[in-house]
Amino acid sequence: MRDLCPQRGITGIQAHYAYNKKEEMQKTIMAVAAAALMWAAASCGGGSDESGSAQTAPAAAPQPQVVIDPGKAPEANAKVHSLPTHIVPGRLRDIFTDSNYLQLRAAKANGFDPIVDLRSAYNLKRPIVKIHNCDAYALDPMQHSLPYLVPKAAELLHTIGKAFSDTIKARGGKAYRIRVTSLTRTDYSVSKLLKRNRNATSQSCHRYGTTFDISWIKFDCLDPSFVVSLEDLKNILAEVVYDQRQKGKCYVMFETKQGCFHITAR
Repeated sequence: MRDLCPQRGITGIQAHYAYNKKEEMQKTIMAVAAAALMWAAASCGGGSDESGSAQTAPAAAPQPQVVIDPGKAPEANAKVHSLPTHIVPGRLRDIFTDSNYLQLRAAKANGFDPIVDLRSAYNLKRPIVKIHNCDAYALDPMQHSLPYLVPKAAELLHTIGKAFSDTIKARGGKAYRIRVTSLTRTDYSVSKLLKRNRNATSQSCHRYGTTFDISWIKFDCLDPSFVVSLEDLKNILAEVVYDQRQKGKCYVMFETKQGCFHITAR
């Protein structure tokens, strides 16, 4: 098992629980810091249209937010900036339509056999990569996921995160990173999720270590002196994901209710 982003140096499956506890402690700090930007950011992107178009977000999705790096406060009356975007015409939910059947086939071909619970993860015969916060992406607290992927999926996630950050800077913005909301799930966590989320499926691609979700309603702003509109952040992320999809690296579903790009490595 190896780390793709070794900055934090936390290893071992048990670190998953320590990570969640640490993230919960930081959550309050992040929320306070982000509060000053929420009103301005919400008016610039991630609206409430259930159509899931490239211009607005669905009503059923969680409230959009720009998460400020812990310990950094937003500048007073921070201006929300707009950056150029070049996403292909059309609604995002009509562009990213790779079905669960298609993604499940790729997951079975490229991933490991589903694991029942945390303990059985030690018996995996295929290599896995520990996923944790780094310059390319940040992880949301995850109750139903383990922070591991197969190497191909881990590399894809890192590529998308780095390309997103580099694109923001190349177009005049400052430090941003994507937020990952779901990774590998066990059969046990899938069964628990089915009881809470009627959109979940027992035939989940997340069971194979090939699939991850990237939020399009939450992003990490690492430099609060330059805030980018949520609409532009969403569309730039869509550009990056679309590019990887066109290269045959992944299958993608744009999920409106969950507010994420559901991505499976090919």
